[in-house]
Amino acid sequence: MFDDLSPENQLRFDLALIHRYMADHQWNEGVVNHLTAMLPDSAEHFLALPYGLHWSEVKSSDFLVADFDGHVISGVGEVEPSNLNIHGAIHQQVPRARAILHSHQPNITALTLLKDQTITMSSQHALRFVERIAYLGVYGDPSDTAIGGIIVDSLKTKDVLMCANHGVIISRPYLWDAFDDLYFLDRACEIQLKAMHTGRELNVIPESTDNDYGQNIIKWSKKEGQKHFIALRRMYHKKYPDLVR
Repeated sequence: MFDDLSPENQLRFDLALIHRYMADHQWNEGVVNHLTAMLPDSAEHFLALPYGLHWSEVKSSDFLVADFDGHVISGVGEVEPSNLNIHGAIHQQVPRARAILHSHQPNITALTLLKDQTITMSSQHALRFVERIAYLGVYGDPSDTAIGGIIVDSLKTKDVLMCANHGVIISRPYLWDAFDDLYFLDRACEIQLKAMHTGRELNVIPESTDNDYGQNIIKWSKKEGQKHFIALRRMYHKKYPDLVR
């Protein structure tokens, strides 16, 4: 079904799919938040959604090709400033960050509102993030050009950044693994919040166990995450035929 797509068109389809999925699950926030991906074989150009387009209407052809200075190389529209300040800086300075997803989805954002926003190693979902999460403890203005440097420093050695009072940033080599991380991070936060709501003490998994089991989950997730995303491609191609327009 997707064998005839060029690498760029496949990337465009996948990025459009993620926007639609997040809109379906109310993980978007109006027309803000941002999901980007570096163009295949490019070290200076990335795909970004035109500012003002709702995620439920995104198509493969809608994405702008932009550079790190915010210049639009192709497409119609403008790059939202905080998108450029955050994503442009990460893409430019963290080479493995080929795909970046930033959202304010409720389960994750609710945890960032707490004085202690730590994702505890108390569920199987959380174990896949052992030693992979950084925490930004002070709210930063995303329209401030300096915010990119602060975020870059946090993501040089981590894949996930929990931003106090704000939301999350996932930074990964591929769109499918960035999406899979976001999907399971949302699950981990949801069930942790539900458990915390009981007022009873969380049963945190011992560090000696979470490290070993967490590494196994990370290995499994590479295969399962790809299969998950391939299934979503099939589903969303049927659900939204206009995705590839």
